[in-house]
Amino acid sequence: MSENSGPTKDECICTDIPKALYERVEDYCKSRGIATSEFIFDAISEKLLSIHRERRRKPRL
Repeated sequence: MSENSGPTKDECICTDIPKALYERVEDYCKSRGIATSEFIFDAISEKLLSIHRERRRKPRL
């Protein structure tokens, strides 16, 4: 039995993204010369960071 040493660069997840939205993302990425997966990764990372910042602004009890 092998031990899981953590995520690797090649691991991925599957999500349901509406086809129309995915096509918009693809068109945008092609026009900017970036990979679709890079755009989606950056978008998720930025959203998580903004949520973290918002939570930090709320006063704690």
